[in-house]
Amino acid sequence: RARVSERAVRDRMLLLVLSCSLSLLQQPRPPLGLGLRPALLCGRRVAIVMAADEAAAQRAEQADRAAAALAQLPPGLYNRVSFQSGGMKQAYAEEECLVLWEALKACYPTEADALAAVDKNSMTVNPSMNSPSKITETHALLVERFGAGKASEIITQNPGILTCTAAAVAAQSDDEILGVTALVAKVDENKGKARLLVLGGLLSVVSLAGTGLLARRRDLRARGVFRSSSEDEKLRRIRSN
Repeated sequence: RARVSERAVRDRMLLLVLSCSLSLLQQPRPPLGLGLRPALLCGRRVAIVMAADEAAAQRAEQADRAAAALAQLPPGLYNRVSFQSGGMKQAYAEEECLVLWEALKACYPTEADALAAVDKNSMTVNPSMNSPSKITETHALLVERFGAGKASEIITQNPGILTCTAAAVAAQSDDEILGVTALVAKVDENKGKARLLVLGGLLSVVSLAGTGLLARRRDLRARGVFRSSSEDEKLRRIRSN
């Protein structure tokens, strides 16, 4: 009886296992990757949501910091920098522009003089072109070599020198620095005349191009390659008659 009871228990266990297996096979299989590891998928969803929230928070923080920096810059100054970069947005560009503006402003007697320097060369406050160390170190070098008065005159006539490294400026002689400054000042004085000359040259090129096209048109018409609209109308009348 004991053997019979043990065999009966084994048979019942076997039937139970088989019935469970059949029930699992009959159930619809979930799509690949879904329902197999719900805890893992839930964790991924939570991570994605948290990353999106973090990115949104960073964008909001950048917007607040940019607004605070723009409020401290002179009106329209950052627009010059944005125009140079083609409108491409860079992270924290407003704050970096403010740092450059503060460093540049410290080199000039007044804020109006610093603004005039930016009007001449806006690369002085462009974060992609300049750095605070270039401004401060180059200005200190000019003061050391020429004195405060002459250094102020140099950076007023040629603000672009503050976009150069101090090492590059130190490699130039005094005459070379003064010569470049005089050249930049001369070009700046004749900027209006230079624009007129360029405009006149462009108009001359356009006029010559137009004259050449007209001559080419007449030549093609004479050879019958090209006909005017009036000639086409005459041909249509002849063919219709």
